[in-house]
Amino acid sequence: MAESKDKLTVAYWGTQGLAHPIRWLLAYHKIDFEDKHYTDRDVWAKDKAALPSDFPNLPYIKDGDTVITESVAVLQYAAYKTGNKDILGKNPVDAIKIAQLNSFIGDLRGPIWEIVKNAEYEKVKDEVLNTKVAPFMEKISKNLGEKEFLLGYLTWVDFQLFNALDVYRRMSSEFVAKWPNLKKYWERFNNAEGIQAFRKSEKYPKLLAPAAFVTWTGEEK
Repeated sequence: MAESKDKLTVAYWGTQGLAHPIRWLLAYHKIDFEDKHYTDRDVWAKDKAALPSDFPNLPYIKDGDTVITESVAVLQYAAYKTGNKDILGKNPVDAIKIAQLNSFIGDLRGPIWEIVKNAEYEKVKDEVLNTKVAPFMEKISKNLGEKEFLLGYLTWVDFQLFNALDVYRRMSSEFVAKWPNLKKYWERFNNAEGIQAFRKSEKYPKLLAPAAFVTWTGEEK
């Protein structure tokens, strides 16, 4: 697939995985980007060797001659490209709070992979959600309160939370609905024009992960 020099390229496997918060952020801001999907490991190995980065990896974002790898750094670069000067944090303290939230949301979404890889997914799902995920949901719900966004204004970490909620909601919408403010938070993002257009786009990756690696692929209907 040829990459355009006039727009960003976000590259990852043809699944949602680690790249989806990046895609959500760009779609939400209606930023046109090339969503490059690798489906062949040999093709990726060849491209990886030629990638102009000291840390070649997936996902990556390419912006002209600039290539950024590592998922959180890629998400931050995508946020920078929106032109919203506050999205990285209005001040150094807020930037630190964003890093704190990102680390916490990492713990919140951690059980996702434990659940989806389990051969008895349907049997263990509810138990893991209620014992391992619910305590984190309680804390992030309390932190959000009645705010529209986690810090009271939109930052890149909001797309990490939206993505985690989106996956958990596909597992069990009833589970997420136990926290009305988180349900409303998910709805606000999901109903955004850019997000809806992205979901309906031809290249939208519908699987969280491929069936070769997980029991539950998280396929969107």
